[in-house]
Amino acid sequence: MPSLPKPVRRPWQPAPQKREYVQHAARSPEYSTARWQKARLAQLARKPCCEECERQGRATAATVADHIKPVRLGGDFWAPTNHQSLCRPCHQSKSASERGQQA
Repeated sequence: MPSLPKPVRRPWQPAPQKREYVQHAARSPEYSTARWQKARLAQLARKPCCEECERQGRATAATVADHIKPVRLGGDFWAPTNHQSLCRPCHQSKSASERGQQA
């Protein structure tokens, strides 16, 4: 039985964009350890609300334990004084601004 020809993309149609999640290139393997998971949970237990949202007068639950000074820029990975609790949008915004500064 003959098959139908594949649809052809029209020249005026944009090519489909390949969307894939790109992990941070400098991601440390230490994030996968049980020690980091304990440190992350301890940070979120100490500060359950997003610290950036609190500065802006909002109350949002934190889901990410973030390094205040990035490890790739010399921040201490394990020091609790270098950890802060953030919600995902605040963490993504902070990470994006750090990537912009580094470039």
